[in-house]
Amino acid sequence: MGSGSLRLAIFSDCVHQYDKNGNVATENHIFCHQVEAIAAYYKHTEIYCPFIEADKSTQVTAYTNSSIQFSPLPNVGGNRFRDKIKIISTLPAWFRAFAKATKNADIVYQRFPNNLNIPGFFYFYFKKKKVFATYTGTWANYINEPLTYRFQKWLLKHFFRGPVCAYLQNEKERKNIVKTYSPSYTLQQWEEETAQVDQRIQKIKTVGLNHAVFITVGALVKNKNQQFILDTFKVLHEQSFPFHLYIAGEGPLMQQYKTFIERNSLEKNITLLGRVGENELRNLYREANFLIQAPLAEGYGKVPVEGFFHGVIPLLSNTALAKEMTGNNNERGYVFPVDNNILMAEMITDITRQSSILPAMIRNGREYAHTNNLDNWAKDYYSLVCNFYNLQNTMA
Repeated sequence: MGSGSLRLAIFSDCVHQYDKNGNVATENHIFCHQVEAIAAYYKHTEIYCPFIEADKSTQVTAYTNSSIQFSPLPNVGGNRFRDKIKIISTLPAWFRAFAKATKNADIVYQRFPNNLNIPGFFYFYFKKKKVFATYTGTWANYINEPLTYRFQKWLLKHFFRGPVCAYLQNEKERKNIVKTYSPSYTLQQWEEETAQVDQRIQKIKTVGLNHAVFITVGALVKNKNQQFILDTFKVLHEQSFPFHLYIAGEGPLMQQYKTFIERNSLEKNITLLGRVGENELRNLYREANFLIQAPLAEGYGKVPVEGFFHGVIPLLSNTALAKEMTGNNNERGYVFPVDNNILMAEMITDITRQSSILPAMIRNGREYAHTNNLDNWAKDYYSLVCNFYNLQNTMA
């Protein structure tokens, strides 16, 4: 049992499976940790999500919170016509899940955007069920945004009955739409990094940055724009700039990037890692000096905050919250445009030469991460729901 008195149902498209020990697990370790943190505030939590056959080649994170149970749903989605037909055939299973959640849970938590929560929105709306939501995508409209995403935002902005947490900038929204962030680590994990961050700072003060290490993390897809990063480091390589770049993630552009690295003789300087596990990723952060992310559109970047925890300085493309995350005036990191990789290479060279300013930036980033942790996030979500519905906050 959890510590609270309420029963929670969560609807998400995060894919799950059973690990080799028979435990429910997911490749998305951040989702796992976030829902476990939220579940600690509820008597019982049931997650309605798609399940797939176990894939032994993937690294997964298993759930440890015994108050969480699962209701498996079919794994559907895709852009082909037959994918859409499969979604229609799945509707009966979805509606049975909606009915079960209505009966068994006091509150329903819907994580948008995804196909599952579109019919779910209407079901719980007409059932007048207590609900709250998170929109995990980019809140502001952007070029080439899927129409279903805009439709879901429209529903949330105008008709959703409960509180909605979104990655807002300075937009004026209804009172029930509040600004949020998306944490990966707990306060305890922040403490665990203190010693290695102190050592990192001392090393920079003593010897500077003779060989800078960079990391970029994310799916290898067009929107994440790793090609811009590769083009930039090709320029740096040609200028004999000493560096190593780790690219963590997998996706349809993996082979394209591998070919680019080989054709430009970058194998000694750039490592294409594929998908990495949670612990391996933490070790990579500990080795890196800079995190570089160049997405074309992004709501809230979890990865830069992960970097802050470990003492890594982010270099971010100018998306929705990038300037806020970096402190607007290079307080914690840097923001760059994605239209000129020559200028980007010059920027990186200049930054590494100014090693005297980096220790303060690292400490500023750590302070930012200290408040953006899982503990505060889960507590705020629970308080938000209790206040909105005038429920007794048993965890206050």
